[in-house]
Amino acid sequence: MYKRKLHKEISSGLLVLIVAFSLTGCGSSRDALEISDTESAQAEEVGQETATATSQTIPEMTTEPEPEKLTYQTGLYQEKTLADQVSVDAARELPEGEYGVLSYSYDETVSVWGNGAEDCLVIHDGDREYRVEIPWRNMYSAPPAIEAADYDGDGDKEYYISTIQGTGTGIYVEGLYYVDVQKGTPKVSEYTNVVEDFDRRILAADTLDEQFHTLHVDFLDKNGKIDAQKSIDLDQTRLLQKLEGYTYKSIGVGAQIRYDFRGGQPFANVGVGINMNEMADLVYETGFNITAPVSMQKDGNFSLGDFSVQKTYSRYLEEENIDKEEPDMTEVYTGYYDLTHNGYKEKVVTKVYLEEENEDFTEALHKAGNWGTVEVYEYLGDGQYGIIPLWSQEFAIAHAGNVQIFLTQKDGYDYLVVTSFWTGQGVCYYDYNVLSPVDYSFDRYHNELNGADHYDPQFFTGLESWLKEDSLLLAATDIDMPQGQEGILTTNEETHYAEEYLKVKKERLQSVEDID
Repeated sequence: MYKRKLHKEISSGLLVLIVAFSLTGCGSSRDALEISDTESAQAEEVGQETATATSQTIPEMTTEPEPEKLTYQTGLYQEKTLADQVSVDAARELPEGEYGVLSYSYDETVSVWGNGAEDCLVIHDGDREYRVEIPWRNMYSAPPAIEAADYDGDGDKEYYISTIQGTGTGIYVEGLYYVDVQKGTPKVSEYTNVVEDFDRRILAADTLDEQFHTLHVDFLDKNGKIDAQKSIDLDQTRLLQKLEGYTYKSIGVGAQIRYDFRGGQPFANVGVGINMNEMADLVYETGFNITAPVSMQKDGNFSLGDFSVQKTYSRYLEEENIDKEEPDMTEVYTGYYDLTHNGYKEKVVTKVYLEEENEDFTEALHKAGNWGTVEVYEYLGDGQYGIIPLWSQEFAIAHAGNVQIFLTQKDGYDYLVVTSFWTGQGVCYYDYNVLSPVDYSFDRYHNELNGADHYDPQFFTGLESWLKEDSLLLAATDIDMPQGQEGILTTNEETHYAEEYLKVKKERLQSVEDID
């Protein structure tokens, strides 16, 4: 997944550093191994240094960055060349007793190793190595992830490791492990109650609203109290139309579980689907996602922090699209950004679907049935990206598709910023969300103005603390913009910036306020 840190400095040569550990197999009594200080691990970076982060949002290149070379040396092994990134497929070919590097922590001080003969991992941290019985091999060859810090405040490091546990139709489940080294011996704890911990804090109504076919869902905060600001109502009208003859049964949690690390802190993300009577699979098109930080408590149990909740929605459930097949999309923009802050750039793609083609995207998007999407794909290593996007957002000029998607940089980190302005039935909606591709909000603002009030200065103050004039505008669709500016798209041939949209939008909202 996005947090699986493969080394930043990479080459196009040998795909794995093969080493012959003088270790017995996993489960041996020699669970910890110390290496002398004179033989401590060293890493020498060769080639051009990673470019220093700047305030400029536009990348230096929109093609995949060229890899660099790294040499790796430890006291146990002769110096060898560490490839491009570590190839999990190559590590799986290694026999018992030989190990390949699978991934690194974000700061590259800790690495995790494995082979194809033993379903265990070896943690390498400076002059210490620990073998832990954590299964990691999977059909997608996705490496485990590792982070280390003094999580319990005892003065020693502990480790979090996540691995893929199961995949299938509608299923993607990762596991999280906590490794506490006590007197040189690693103790492994697995987070087995993650589904129960999420489920007990989700309070979904037993039935849909009879008139509007909505499902009301409340959420408990980490103290067990209802968090009214997180409550949502999910419209199931289109789902009932698409699945005529089926009825709502319940929500379902447990088939979609992912973990990522931010600043060393693990976060759990679950997809919550809709369970229909007499249907085996959950329906996620009208469900929601929840993200929450994970921590290990003093009593030895895992705990979830406060929730971040986001609805999921698919335009294929709109009435005119219910019986249509998924259309072919045309990619108009591709860029690479480290939106998960793990040291590797995800691929950002803008796609459009045009029933009626036109050289001018704005004119084309005015036509009924024309729309687009921005998607973020996880970097898997070996130059490969995921097939299913980590995050996606659809856009269209119609009121329902009113959305603006920006890419910005703050304090050296890349961020997605999504805004929406919508005015109708006497209400003006202001909404922005600064988020990661796994739907965790770094900053969120929402306000609804009634009557004659149309301008919200607090909204723009908060938004402008994230966006700069040169922040990239990926897509902006807004039917209330001046003619010719209702749809703005950055493509591989044409670049647009945040100021182009926000300056005009701000002036128009202020002018309406002045008139009223």
